[in-house]
Amino acid sequence: MSKANGKGYGKVILFGEHFVVYGIPGIASGIDKFVDVTVENIKDKNDVIFDDTVFNEKVSLNEKPDHIKSKIFKAIFNPENKIIKEILEFNKIEFNNLKFTIKANFSAAKGLGYSGALAVAIIRSVNNLFELDLKDNHINELAYIAECVSHGTPSGIDNTCATYGTLVWFEKNMTGGPNTVKPFKCGKPLYLVLADTGIKHDTKESVANVRKRKEANESDYKKIFDKAKKLASKAKKELQYGAILEIGKLMNENQELLREIGVSCKEAEEIIKVCEYENSVAGKVTGAGDGGNVIILCENEKHQDKIIETIKRKNYEGIKIKIS
Repeated sequence: MSKANGKGYGKVILFGEHFVVYGIPGIASGIDKFVDVTVENIKDKNDVIFDDTVFNEKVSLNEKPDHIKSKIFKAIFNPENKIIKEILEFNKIEFNNLKFTIKANFSAAKGLGYSGALAVAIIRSVNNLFELDLKDNHINELAYIAECVSHGTPSGIDNTCATYGTLVWFEKNMTGGPNTVKPFKCGKPLYLVLADTGIKHDTKESVANVRKRKEANESDYKKIFDKAKKLASKAKKELQYGAILEIGKLMNENQELLREIGVSCKEAEEIIKVCEYENSVAGKVTGAGDGGNVIILCENEKHQDKIIETIKRKNYEGIKIKIS
């Protein structure tokens, strides 16, 4: 085979923003937005080339070994990695003379897990090109290595959503061991609109500010965190059933908790309120808050279109996403 494709999926957080930092369970999901990578053999080059149409750039591993794409590639296909080492023991493969063409149907730097999706797409394309028969758990493990290069100490949520393209239950191990990251299926498709507040946020700063407020008011925050824990368990069950109205009710409860810890903003609240006039099922901040994105739960695809038109009149941009 001289050419092959691979996909990695974007993600949104449905339940548990900020609370996951303290060991409270959270739920994220892969979505129908993805990075698509085509890899092909290039003869007599002895190089790895990235033709990136998303960032409109071409990167040579030989010429730019410190570029983030080069670093990610080298980390993934390091011969000392257990998975790669086992592959090389049984296959005479050299991971060079390759050209990757990168495309995506969503933007980077929007909180949708672009880097995790890219890593998974690269790994899957190579897996298909060389017919390596890597299983999803192997792809996920390699993608996590890439995420460590991109983000230092990632949770594992993004690469897991990118690999499985489905719902993920997440619990941070507060003793320093491996986190609990378990994919599960949604009972019915969820139709959402991802609305951009237009406010750029700093996740690190947002997390730090919540911590300060928590330390200043431990008793009230304990009550909030207890509610978040119960809410996550209920949400998992309703998601598995596909009970849209109940899911919406729980999303709204989650948003109320996010208000209480101070991470919503007037733009997010305006989007949620405007969408309520169009009979949205639910609306909440997704991600770190203090700007960023809001997700609106809709009844169906036609309802998504109506919501997007409505927020556009208020000068907000929105895209349709689907969880299935």
